[in-house]
Amino acid sequence: MTRIFIFCFLLASLPVLVYSQTTIEGRVISVDDKKPLPFANVFISNTTKGQQTDEKGHFKITNAPSGTIDLVISYIGYRTFSLQMRADTLKRPLLIMLQPDAIELKGVTIKRIKNGLKRYFPYFQEGFFGKTTFSAACKLKNPEALIFSMNEDNSELIITADEPLEIENKMLGYVVKYQLEEFRYHFTKQYLSYWGYPFFEEMQTKSDKKKQQWLKNRDIAYYGSSQHFFKALTEKKLEAEGFEIHTLIREQKKPYLIPLKPEQRDSTGKIISEASREKISVDSTDLKLRINQSLKKVPTNLFSKYVQYLVRTPLKEDEIIKQQGEAFILNFDNYLYVIYNKEFEEAQFLETGQKNIPQTSTLSLLEPSTIVERNGHLINPLAIIFEGRWGYEKIGELLPLDYLPQAPSN
Repeated sequence: MTRIFIFCFLLASLPVLVYSQTTIEGRVISVDDKKPLPFANVFISNTTKGQQTDEKGHFKITNAPSGTIDLVISYIGYRTFSLQMRADTLKRPLLIMLQPDAIELKGVTIKRIKNGLKRYFPYFQEGFFGKTTFSAACKLKNPEALIFSMNEDNSELIITADEPLEIENKMLGYVVKYQLEEFRYHFTKQYLSYWGYPFFEEMQTKSDKKKQQWLKNRDIAYYGSSQHFFKALTEKKLEAEGFEIHTLIREQKKPYLIPLKPEQRDSTGKIISEASREKISVDSTDLKLRINQSLKKVPTNLFSKYVQYLVRTPLKEDEIIKQQGEAFILNFDNYLYVIYNKEFEEAQFLETGQKNIPQTSTLSLLEPSTIVERNGHLINPLAIIFEGRWGYEKIGELLPLDYLPQAPSN
């Protein structure tokens, strides 16, 4: 979908003010008639910072988080505006011009699905909310806002929304207003991706017991999360925070037939026992493990097309991340295997007979490198594919970017 966003610094119609380093101020108007757009939603993605514009389209957000942020403006009937910026670099108010919404697809044909909510909502529910205990407690208040489409060859489900999704997370005590830009599920590859902009509002209750439970659950969601991991990574505190990282190598499965009993030779090289005619099938990983003791096999699903193994020696922070100014460059070869030793995996994600297994996640880069900020913020979250534990965690565990745990981890 082609998205064209227009914004400029407002120099004439608003007075030039002296700003604190954490204030974002501006005005929202329509690009067509230049009229103000009252009650437009203006927020900083992944935070609790936001408001609606007044009758003249003005907004002012104070105490914006430090570092790179996504300023988001949404208004029904107009395209979502997003601007990646730093609040401390803003010297003047912003004038933001929104364009009327229109579906423009170049080189791609999609088909609107009738009864899409009834037929395909389970794909969205699992892929968007996640599969954890906290995910199950989430409730979408306005499912009718979802728009279901299919690509031309029916291989990919495409879901958008015509208004912000309103999600109640009763386990964490948040109402999340999620500006969904796109959700995709590929049927044959069983691969999904989605992106958008969440805004958090605190749920209200008079019960102190419920408030304390929310705080406790938020800490549970935070510790062991990707947000926790990236923050610990930039601070070089992985081990102290309970994380261990390894290189994971994944290869196409290649079965080999070898003798059940190999031939035996004496010290002079003379064969003293022929190899058996009976053969057994082994995969390429087993062969590598026989000659390389630095590797450790990682089990895969019986029907997996791949074999995989770990490099036994853990990686250090400096081997995968380098500081560059205020940001950090993340780069690693193959796959990154992350173990969180302070929390066991939930029973529904374990194989039969397993118990007390630490949570593990696998990361792979879609780009040569990506940028992480000191607070654990991924500048481009779509640059990384998460599998394992973090692949199960979606909206159910989502916390504001500026969230700080109430109690230290065990």
